[in-house]
Amino acid sequence: MRVILSSLIVAWLAVVAMPVMTAAQATKGGNPKAAAVKNPVPSTPASVTKGRQVYGRACRHCHGLRGKGDGPLAPKNPSPADLTDAMWIYGSTDGEIFSIISNGVGGNSEMKGVRSEVSVTDMWNVVNFIRSIGPQAKK
Repeated sequence: MRVILSSLIVAWLAVVAMPVMTAAQATKGGNPKAAAVKNPVPSTPASVTKGRQVYGRACRHCHGLRGKGDGPLAPKNPSPADLTDAMWIYGSTDGEIFSIISNGVGGNSEMKGVRSEVSVTDMWNVVNFIRSIGPQAKK
C-alpha cells in the first residue's frame, strides 16, 4: 500500500509540480515555488543508497565522491558547490535542491539539469543522499 501511495505521489509531482519547477530558474536566495514542493520519497536507507548510485553516475564528476565540489571534471570558475557545507545560495529546501538537480543553475554556471537523464524518483533519491552527507532539511 505504501509503495502504491508513494508511486501515486511521485506521479502527481511529475504531472503537476514538474512543469512549475522546470520553468523555474535557479536564483540566488532561493526559489519560493520550488521551496513549497515537499519531498515525496521518504529518506530510507534504500533511497539514500539509490541516490548515492545515481549521484555517482550523474554528479560526482564535478561535485566529487564526498560532495566537496572537487571532482575530477570540476570547473574552476565558478567551482561546483560543496554539498556538505551550510552555504546554499540557490536555496536549501528539498524542493529547491530537486529543482537545481532537475534544471541546473544557468548563468555562468556549468551545472546542467539532469531531468532528461534521471527519473523523478531518482532525483528525489539524490536529494535524500545529499541530505545524508550535508545539512539536514530545515523543519
